Amino acid sequence: MNQNDIDKYLDDMITEDAKKIDVVFAERLKEINQQIALLYAKYSTNGQLTMADLNKYNRLKKEMERMTEESSKAFKTILTIVEALAAKQFLENYMRSAYLYEMEAAVNLGFSIPTTEVIRQAILNPIAELTLSAIYKRHRDDYVRQIQISIAQGIQAGEDYSKIAKRIEKNTEFARRKARDVARTEVHRVQVLGRLKSAEKASKKSKLEKMWNATLDLKTRAGHRKLDGKTVKPTGLFKSIYGGVGPAPGHMHNPKDDINCRCTIAFKVNGVLPDTRRARKDGAGSGETIPYQTYEEWYKSIEEKSK
Repeated sequence: MNQNDIDKYLDDMITEDAKKIDVVFAERLKEINQQIALLYAKYSTNGQLTMADLNKYNRLKKEMERMTEESSKAFKTILTIVEALAAKQFLENYMRSAYLYEMEAAVNLGFSIPTTEVIRQAILNPIAELTLSAIYKRHRDDYVRQIQISIAQGIQAGEDYSKIAKRIEKNTEFARRKARDVARTEVHRVQVLGRLKSAEKASKKSKLEKMWNATLDLKTRAGHRKLDGKTVKPTGLFKSIYGGVGPAPGHMHNPKDDINCRCTIAFKVNGVLPDTRRARKDGAGSGETIPYQTYEEWYKSIEEKSK
């Protein structure tokens, strides 16, 4: 295992858990379509609805209120999914990175399992307007507003059910992509923070250097490809051509750098990128303070100490 292996493992986890967001939106679209279909079935004449029909007895208002309530529940579910994923990403990256540093340094670096409060603080964006709850509230309000506009405009234009349904499908797909983008960006920020915090602990007993590790494909920003391999001190900052300045990818304090960034950081320990294949081979070397352990063995020993 090395830091690239951990990054692949964590990225696969994000991809898998993001499918849960897709399921929420698929269910929401199905429910909205059923709701509109029922309106047409009850109140339409020759397949057409009029605002007069829907305004009678506040029918449209009641349906819109119900739609808002159900959409709020859906976004709360999404928030729960993303917060759980972020917590898991922080813990996994923190502990797996800690294991690498300790095996490479061959010294007990004093790691313990992060507390629930530490993880909670890691998930919470320091900027109030950028917390997950604040972002998803704005996206929920925008989604509901677009749905309401689509329905009202369609009915006023005399459109049949199928045309309105297609427009709502587009609204939902756009909202789904935005929700996934938020999840990817925020979870990535927390994931990288896990490695930063782990290295901060390890640097107290070993020499560490921080290196920008770009995902080198066509989706990667040109400015981030230029940063690939750049090394700074553990507390050092990276500077991007887009104006961002920060300690790591996802922490550049600039939307042009942070949104949908997939770059990571790697830490050199005593001048070497940690790799447990090497640690396993050299585990019996003279002067070593701790023996080689698998990650599972190491984690279990940390758990025992934490009790």
